[in-house]
Amino acid sequence: MLDTFTAYASEVITSGGLEEDFWEPQYDTLGKLAGSSAQSRDTASRTVTIGDVERPVLEGGLHIPLSSALPAIGWEFECIAVGSASDPSLLGRRWRVVSVPAKSFATARRLDVAEVVVPEEA
Repeated sequence: MLDTFTAYASEVITSGGLEEDFWEPQYDTLGKLAGSSAQSRDTASRTVTIGDVERPVLEGGLHIPLSSALPAIGWEFECIAVGSASDPSLLGRRWRVVSVPAKSFATARRLDVAEVVVPEEA
């Protein structure tokens, strides 16, 4: 695992009659972001709506160690440091957990995620 991510859990705070999402940091963990499998030539067939925008789901897209706390659906992971072999554009990007698959003989947690904000193109 090459990169470092901060996990955030959402908590709804009500103040003055207004509800606001507050993102509470949970822990930092090593991890890596992976694209779709090279064995599969299919494009992303599943999407989720985040902020009124349809986003493709990266199935098994975020790998974190099994020793990391089990995240919940709706948590977000932000890349806070990249390894020497990683794309520097990952830094600061955020992904929302849409599924937490489990399996026997797992070597890592492979979370289904969707990118929350797509960076602006220059």
